[in-house]
Amino acid sequence: MQPTAITLRVPATSANLGAGFDCLGLALDIQASITVTFRPHEVDAAEDVGEKMVLTAARHTYAKLGRAEPPGMQARYNVAIPLGRGLGASAVARVAGVMAVNEFEGRPLSESDCLDLASDLEGHGDNACPALFGGMQVCVEAADGHYLRAACGYPADASMAILIPDHSMATKDARKALPDSYSKADAVHNTGRAALFVAAMASGRLELLGEATDDRIHQRQRASLFPPMFDVFAAAKEAGAYAAWLSGAGSSIAAICPAESGRAVSAAMLQTLQNAHMSGRSLVTRISATGATVSKIELAE
Repeated sequence: MQPTAITLRVPATSANLGAGFDCLGLALDIQASITVTFRPHEVDAAEDVGEKMVLTAARHTYAKLGRAEPPGMQARYNVAIPLGRGLGASAVARVAGVMAVNEFEGRPLSESDCLDLASDLEGHGDNACPALFGGMQVCVEAADGHYLRAACGYPADASMAILIPDHSMATKDARKALPDSYSKADAVHNTGRAALFVAAMASGRLELLGEATDDRIHQRQRASLFPPMFDVFAAAKEAGAYAAWLSGAGSSIAAICPAESGRAVSAAMLQTLQNAHMSGRSLVTRISATGATVSKIELAE
């Protein structure tokens, strides 16, 4: 076997989208480039956290296929998506590992199989699904353990302003901040607003997104881990955003806004963060219509 290098491009993601906890997500036009090399001999173990996640996903895929993995696999994770910021960095790594093996082995897995594998590793599909398929997605785990998805309509011309604090929020810590149970009133509140978010995006009723992102399940509980959160939301809306939300488990905040307001919203969020004596960066992007793709296959040296 000659060593083969497979390079994939995988978009960052924003999940939850306010009230759609663990089921709604969208792809961002911020692309990671990940190369997985399959070698016929053993190689040094990966040290980078992202590269380790890619390789864990690759080995998990081989186990599911019931095939022996090559003696040596390496990953190179060239990415502008920081870990622990709620932009789907772990999903990006896992999607890349699954897809690289599927490509190398002749594509024995269907799209649904790839979604199941990546989502199982993530624990839910809200980041893995848009990373795989792009756009805005609803993804749920069915009773049989398989993941079901439906692509949603969204305004292609909208801007996404993203605040990325230097302050990280580990997913495990963000999960610990959540209670074990919720009231019926809170469950009904979130169910309605998650549905409203999907309908508002599909119909272009973006003025409804402020109400649609009014969450009671996770954002208020996680504010103790990131105190400026609601001030940043308010600043984004004042600068012209339709809505803002904690991206994934945080600490990044995403805001959807008219194309002409993107820079102003991005700047207002960053200024609010700095006013709270915290540092970070902000950027303006769009929702990515394209999910993960194999961009290059070559023989490695």
